[in-house]
Amino acid sequence: MLKTSDPTRVYLALSAGLAFAFALAYTLQGLYFVTVAGLDPLQLLLIGAALEGAAFLLEVPTGVVADVYSRRRSVILGCLCLGVAMALVAAFPVFWALLLTQIVSAAGYTFLSGAQQAWLADEVGEDRAAHLYLLGSQYGRAAGIAGIAATAALATLGLHVPILAGGAVALILALYLWVRMPEDGFSPAPREERQTWAVLSGTFRQGVREVRASRVLTLLMLSAVLYGASSEALDRLSEFLLVVEVGLPGGLSAANWFVLLALTVQVVGFIVTEPLRRRIDPADARAAALALRWVLGLSVAALLAFAYAPGFGWAALALVVHGVLRGLYSPLYDAWINRGLNPASRATVNSIASQADALGQVTFGPVFGLLGNVLGVRAALALAALVRLPTLEIVRRAGAKKADSISD
Repeated sequence: MLKTSDPTRVYLALSAGLAFAFALAYTLQGLYFVTVAGLDPLQLLLIGAALEGAAFLLEVPTGVVADVYSRRRSVILGCLCLGVAMALVAAFPVFWALLLTQIVSAAGYTFLSGAQQAWLADEVGEDRAAHLYLLGSQYGRAAGIAGIAATAALATLGLHVPILAGGAVALILALYLWVRMPEDGFSPAPREERQTWAVLSGTFRQGVREVRASRVLTLLMLSAVLYGASSEALDRLSEFLLVVEVGLPGGLSAANWFVLLALTVQVVGFIVTEPLRRRIDPADARAAALALRWVLGLSVAALLAFAYAPGFGWAALALVVHGVLRGLYSPLYDAWINRGLNPASRATVNSIASQADALGQVTFGPVFGLLGNVLGVRAALALAALVRLPTLEIVRRAGAKKADSISD
């Protein structure tokens, strides 16, 4: 009989292990795609679209595992799929192989999506789990920084090595969970609550009705589509711009420059983001709208500065600033969108918001990639920044309407 461990210890190990594996596999993956696989801008954006599209399609079948069979099994399968995907990326630096690998990665993400949090709540109770979520994020942040540092050492052996190591860590984590992860609090979801296509479509229709009934939510969903489209272009083209267009300075290898940049974003974000979050009150609709507009406006400026950076220093500074602003945007947007929502429809509306962001990435991402091939990466990133501009007016209108509805 397998010997299980304390759920708290297992959850913290899971949080740290995943963060460590992700840091190893993804810190230099963009550089690997550009310099080893030789992907062009369109191919880079197609990779992202494949991942998002596959994740959307796999959400239901993978969700059935966690709802009906076992949260534990879903988490283990998630780690297993991610480990295999990372290993395949390292082994086959060819576009079509990388494209197909995104399906395996998407399966891993969707197996994990919500299952680890639901498992913990089942095992220790919701009150204790709420505290452990925060503690787990702190473990993950520390493990992520350690993973970035380890990436620098492993990359001296080749850019594929840290990606392969990340896959190995994920597979070892899956084995650890199979041996040590308990599951005593799970009970299958009632048939009417299980995640099927019929339930999903019904939930989606309910969410659409909720959004259409509220002008504020409609505006915020449109904002999410535009923001998702713009962010996907930056996520997939930033390494290409730095390596091919701007050029990296001497003194360090390309891998070490990207590791240093990733560490800087992490550290500056940790120092700056939390104090700023505490100073912003999302409960005040007009103040929250103003804060979001400042964040969005400055992020547009940072993205434009990055797109037309004359040198590496300017580009690196713009990228760090954008990373800090991005850290502010997500929690501020989430807190604001949940303000005043009907509790019965809160999860549905949040799901629609996530789908709106993904829709922007899947539909507009390849367009920016094609523009990058035709007009150049700088022009594609500049257009991505301009696509975000309408969100300033959208958020202003949404803030005014939400404030008026609250005052009424």
